[in-house]
Amino acid sequence: MSNTPVWDVLASKAQTEARQARFRYDNALSRKEQAIDRDQKVDQMLVEYAEKLNGIQRRAHSTTEAANFRQFLVQLQSIKTDSIRELALYQHDCDEASKQLQLAEQERHKYEQLAERAKQKQRALLAHRESREAEAQSMMQFNLNSRSQY
Repeated sequence: MSNTPVWDVLASKAQTEARQARFRYDNALSRKEQAIDRDQKVDQMLVEYAEKLNGIQRRAHSTTEAANFRQFLVQLQSIKTDSIRELALYQHDCDEASKQLQLAEQERHKYEQLAERAKQKQRALLAHRESREAEAQSMMQFNLNSRSQY
């Protein structure tokens, strides 16, 4: 019937959209994971340089040396703030991409079910038609055989 190709086309289109949504989600997740890695590295650097500053302050040091470490720590804290902001943006992007992926997968599943239902209906109609034709053939054969007996 003409319904089957329509559902197949819609299912194919939904499959393509779901694949694109999966790609966008994977990209957003990758960017988020990279941002998490960068954030962790900044955290490690903050701890490392804070320990170095404490070490410098425990021994005899020049004020310039300590000031340089303090200035670098301030810059790292600024980077940390930016990193947190960036991570929040990537988390939002990831959440949105996840929602879009879920919707696309639901659409794909719906159209695939409708296409399969149409195919089953087509098969049932074909089987019914073949059964009727076989029955009609049997009746004709029976009628021919009964006429030839007389």
